[in-house]
Amino acid sequence: MSLWEQWRPWIRQQRSLLRELILMLLAMLVVGVYFLEHFSAGLEQERKVQLQALAQQTARRAAEALASEDSISINLIGRETVQLKPVLGIRFEDTSGEQLGAAGEKASPLRVTVPAALPDGELAGTLTLLGDNTLLPRKQIEAGFVLAVLCLLLLRVAAALIQQRLQPPAQDEPDVSAPRVPQESPHHDAPFPPIVRSPVPDGAEMQAQLRLSIVNFAHIRQRYTEEALKEVLAEYQQLLDQVAALYDGHQGPVIGEQAGLYFYQGPASRAAFSALCAGLLFLRVVRLLAPQRKQAGKISLEFKALVTADPDQEEAWALCVAGVPGRLNVPDSQLTVAELDVKALYQPEKAQVVCAGDHRVRLQPVEQLAHRYQALLRTQAETLLSDDGGRVEPSR
Repeated sequence: MSLWEQWRPWIRQQRSLLRELILMLLAMLVVGVYFLEHFSAGLEQERKVQLQALAQQTARRAAEALASEDSISINLIGRETVQLKPVLGIRFEDTSGEQLGAAGEKASPLRVTVPAALPDGELAGTLTLLGDNTLLPRKQIEAGFVLAVLCLLLLRVAAALIQQRLQPPAQDEPDVSAPRVPQESPHHDAPFPPIVRSPVPDGAEMQAQLRLSIVNFAHIRQRYTEEALKEVLAEYQQLLDQVAALYDGHQGPVIGEQAGLYFYQGPASRAAFSALCAGLLFLRVVRLLAPQRKQAGKISLEFKALVTADPDQEEAWALCVAGVPGRLNVPDSQLTVAELDVKALYQPEKAQVVCAGDHRVRLQPVEQLAHRYQALLRTQAETLLSDDGGRVEPSR
């Protein structure tokens, strides 16, 4: 199972919190970009003003040295100037544009050029200062801003976790998260406990259906006698009836005749989950019974299963037959609609696309229920396989 499949139920559960964190992040991002742009513009303007004032001061100091072309004095002034923090380099030129001295870096995007004039106003040359244009102050502010954003997000997450801890746990629906477990029958000679099923309300609409098709059924019918086949189908039908009683499923066609269980209890997500539990439980028990039946010399059947909330029975049966033996498929479009994507584990890469009439349907095989439901399903399977529920007698 991929990392995404493991985290998907938690992400779905925390959608509101994640949405709030994303909105907070976007708002702080807009404010941060606006502030940093204004800070950068103000910082650049301040650097230019400082560099301009320093250039004018240095030009007055170096005017006489430029007029007399005193290279020693010029180089001394240059070395002293580049030691100042905002200066990277300095250039001295005479009135004809010829360079008389230089110190420090040779290039910088921030530069200021001022004339160097003698006290009587005569032009002695020009002076160019190259300023420090590094973004260290901005980077420091960016780092502080990112740290502040992370602290705010963590505080919001911590507040949400504390709120969840203080709130009382939500009560689970008894018929969805904790389906009824069959009580032990006092009649040890009966193969299954008696079936108790609530009646279908008048005018109730089918919310979900479970369809079961036998693998290679045509070949099995040709291989065995009708009497032997009826006995086998009756035994599997007994098992299906018991599974239906656990999840309040109502019998449709019996096994061997486009078998199915219909679920009427609303809402649709609840009915679909009951159908999913019933299908997985039936396939699990059938798989566990197979070696016992073979050892007893009895016919062992294999099934394909489909759960759908679509009331179209013909299409549901066609999709069931198109599935893979031993697997339970759910149309991919109904996983989210019926809220099965947070209650079941599946691998999207194993999905298959089949044709249903004039359109295509993507079938997603469900591997098993989410972890919190697995123990209950395992217990129910063991109950059906116990001495009171699932003993397979040797053939006579």
